[in-house]
Amino acid sequence: MALMSAELAQHPGLEPISKAILSLIAILDGYGAQTWNLRLVGLATVLTLAVVRSLLQKKRGIDWYALLHALVSGLGSIACVYLDYFASEALTGTTEPLRSIQCQGPLTSLHRILPAITMGYSMFDILDGMTISVDFALHGAATFSVMAFFCEHNAPHIIAPMLLMEVSTIPLTIVRADFVSETVTASIQASFAIFFLIFRVVMVPLIWGKLILTMVEQGSTDAYTSCFPSYFMPVAFGFGMVFHSLNAFWFYKIIKKIRRKMRGIEKVQANNELKQLKKED
Repeated sequence: MALMSAELAQHPGLEPISKAILSLIAILDGYGAQTWNLRLVGLATVLTLAVVRSLLQKKRGIDWYALLHALVSGLGSIACVYLDYFASEALTGTTEPLRSIQCQGPLTSLHRILPAITMGYSMFDILDGMTISVDFALHGAATFSVMAFFCEHNAPHIIAPMLLMEVSTIPLTIVRADFVSETVTASIQASFAIFFLIFRVVMVPLIWGKLILTMVEQGSTDAYTSCFPSYFMPVAFGFGMVFHSLNAFWFYKIIKKIRRKMRGIEKVQANNELKQLKKED
């Protein structure tokens, strides 16, 4: 079970940002997020986003349901990673990801429920992938599989930091907005490419690499073997390789699209649908 954020926020060794984050997460604790059924969290996410998608669709060029998920998962993961790196040792005496690998459970309820939320959202990626592209559907299927795997093994907090990838999705969901100038659209496109590079190509692989190395180091300890099955580490490694390969593939396409726009082959506000990333030079 996740630790009580309200109590953690009172720890004298914490700096102000960690205390503020924990105070916000304490609101979730007040609604019982520490014990929510993760399958139901995923289902509730599907139903909520389905309503948003049905009501708003793509008004003014924005994917509203995707934007909502990206904001929750992206900003939520930033909060989780911040606490992992700047508060975990002060609060528990152990750094991350060692703390999680030693089966000490999620640091907060936010670490626990974020992967379940993304698990629910991935169902829309799978459905949309049927009309966009095979690689997009594969991304959705991979997302659902990895989130479900960690949730079902009662270790969602281990994968929560990887949701930093969703930060790059925030500008992607608004890049087709029809109420902004060409200059603003170009800025949004640039922020998407920059965030994609920072979070998906650089940060997440580094976090994943540290996780795998920690698993290798702790793989024979009682704290690890008593909590995780023997196939846990190989599956985590395999999932990571799939996501990093997909992200590298998509980043290659993003670079090609940027080159087309910079050369004037493609207008700034043209062909910004996801399926247009398939287009070759």
